[in-house]
Order: sequence, then C-alpha cells, then structure tokens
Amino acid sequence: MTVNSEVCFKMLRLLPVVAAGLGLSLLVACGKEPMTREEAEYPDNLVIPPSLIDEPERDVEVAERRPRSAEEEDRPDLPVDVEQTIPTRVQADGDALELRVDMALNQAWVDTGQALNRLDFTILERERDDLRYEIRYAPSSEEEVEQPGFFARVFGGAERVETSPQRYTIELEQRASGVALRVKDRQGQPAPREVSERLLTLIDRELH
Repeated sequence: MTVNSEVCFKMLRLLPVVAAGLGLSLLVACGKEPMTREEAEYPDNLVIPPSLIDEPERDVEVAERRPRSAEEEDRPDLPVDVEQTIPTRVQADGDALELRVDMALNQAWVDTGQALNRLDFTILERERDDLRYEIRYAPSSEEEVEQPGFFARVFGGAERVETSPQRYTIELEQRASGVALRVKDRQGQPAPREVSERLLTLIDRELH
C-alpha cells in the first residue's frame, strides 16, 4: 500500500469522530433545544428600547405643556352632554321671524303644503294666488308655553301664548335669493314670537 493510500484510509477512519465532536460542540453552544416555530415568531424575551416605551407618555406631556393658541383660548369648554340641535334657518327680520329657504317659489309652495300635512296641521284654506296657507294650531299639552324660546329670550322674555286652537296664516314671499315664510294671526299681524318660532322651526325641519 502506498503512502497516499494509507493517509486517505486514516482520514476516513477519523471522519465519524470529527462529526460527533462537531455535533456535541453545537449542542453545548446552543445550551437548549431548538426553538419551535411559535417561539421564533413570537419571542417572549424581545427587548423594547426604553425610548419606544415612553413615547405615548411623552406625547401627552408635550401636549399638556403646549400653550393654547388665541383661538383655543376664546373657545369655551363645552360640557360633554351639550344637546345637539338641528340647524335652523329661522331668522329675525325686524320685529318678526321668518324662515328663509333657498328654492324656487313653486317648489316652496308645494313643499310647505306637504310639510303641514306631515305635521298633522289642519289646513283651513289654501290661497295659491296669495301664497298663503291658513291653519288651525294650538300648543300641545307637552309644550312648556311658559318657557321662552330662543328668540323670545333674545328680545325680552316670553309672550303669553293662547293654548286653545287658533287660526294662523303661513305666508310665502318671493325674495331675491329664495323664499321667506312668515306666520300671521287672524288680523294679519305677525303672530306672537313663541308661536312663530315653533311653527317655522317645525316646518324647517320637515323641509330639510
């Protein structure tokens, strides 16, 4: 047997010993069994940098220390339970109230009649040429007639409102930008503010 053959033969005999030694070294280096798939994807010992842990608290502190702008200072701190009301188009025009709607006159006439029907008001007369509806109206028993409405508070308190059925006229008037609705009594005078505010607000909600 030649020298080279003897060397190769000895090396082949040593391979199992070398492989066993390498395997033992790897086990000792790892120190534990291989990680499962779940342990690899969701490690429990993941270290989060302290800067990331404190980030939300730092944002809150910065927001609290930030001075309020002039706009924020002027804005009142409203309570959480502030009642959300439907925006109204009822406006004061001199001594009277009127509901201003942005629509054509014919459409306003038809929509007002439909609104009165949905509100279950008794329509006594319809005068298309004069653009007026005559209705019968009385505050319901649930309405607090002694409590002034918004416009009554602005203009000096509540008026005494008759709670028995009364005749009122809803008049429509063409304006440069839309149509105005007003409420008048049987004498053709502006109805009490409490009545005008109630009727026009109810109609406005139906027209939205």
